[in-house]
Amino acid sequence: MKFVADTEVVIVGAGPAGSALATMLGMRGVGTVLLDSATFPRDKACGEGLMPSGAQVLRGIGIDVEALPAIRGVTYRVPQAGSVGGEFTDGKVARGARRLVLDAQLAERARSTPNVDARFGCEVSGLERRDGHRIVRYAGGEIGGKFVVGADGLHSRVARWTGWARPPRRPHRYAFTGHVTAPAHRVQSVLVTILDGCEVYTAPTAADELLVAVLGTKAGLRREGEPAAEAYTRHVAEAHPELSVEGVDVRGAGPFWVRPARVAGDRVFLLGDAAGFLDPLTGDGMSDALAGAARLADLLASGVEAPERAYARWEAAQWRRRALVARLARLLTGSSAVARRALLRLQKRPVTLNRLLEVNDGTRSLWSLSPRDWATLAGV
Repeated sequence: MKFVADTEVVIVGAGPAGSALATMLGMRGVGTVLLDSATFPRDKACGEGLMPSGAQVLRGIGIDVEALPAIRGVTYRVPQAGSVGGEFTDGKVARGARRLVLDAQLAERARSTPNVDARFGCEVSGLERRDGHRIVRYAGGEIGGKFVVGADGLHSRVARWTGWARPPRRPHRYAFTGHVTAPAHRVQSVLVTILDGCEVYTAPTAADELLVAVLGTKAGLRREGEPAAEAYTRHVAEAHPELSVEGVDVRGAGPFWVRPARVAGDRVFLLGDAAGFLDPLTGDGMSDALAGAARLADLLASGVEAPERAYARWEAAQWRRRALVARLARLLTGSSAVARRALLRLQKRPVTLNRLLEVNDGTRSLWSLSPRDWATLAGV
């Protein structure tokens, strides 16, 4: 007897990308099953920045992004060398999005969408191919779909089951993250403080709360034998002596810069961090995941032939842009000497940083940067 699929699309992972995709497919009449081992709300170490393009995707599925803290730009600071800030142009606003809150909102939005069967607290254990369909095994049995989407994060099991997973690139970078109480802070910018060996990244996540993350290699983050919480406190005290991190729950993440061998093929797609993650420093991960969800929803709902090829081409172009911006960000922050030179040049030409923010958001082409912009970023 020929196998008949239970649904059109099975999505593994109900983070922002998976839940947004399920919602968009359900709104367009595509039968979708959304699986996640977690229950919501749940917290997760993340840069928690939502670029303007990502905020626009969420508006389209009915999420009130205006309720989230506004982020109007990014400031880079080197102690004793000054700072430079860039702003989003044309009235665009990014948002600070606490994952504890946003993930729960998006999971509930997906669960309440017609044509979506959301199953949380559901452990997925495997993936196989049968009669031209894909079968996902989970604690309750198995479910078959015409397509399967792995939106299951940085350490994607779907990527492993397909044989596409690859190890992270060196040098391995990690993050410590925590949320600091800061009553009526009025912060409306991401602040990146460049220290010797690491960066301290601060962003608003609520009216009285800031995300404070420390990013770097193992050697840059921790002294030998130093507990993670003590290392986090030490770096935050150097960058922000005005903040108290006593009692803060410190989470770790990494290593970063992970890219699978493929992102689509044989009725399987990888989405969001599962399709590749660069570095939290650029703050684009969540927004690019949402853009990918919107693109994949269009392809699967419209019934195009070979959606795997179309998605892979689109995603490869996005990855090239993101990778170049990430390399530029690492160049600016990886060496204090280079950072100081670039900082001095950017102070005289802040429009370059504005343009780089637009490239990072996907609203400006890399090729629109002028030779003078490139020279400024190089510190010459």
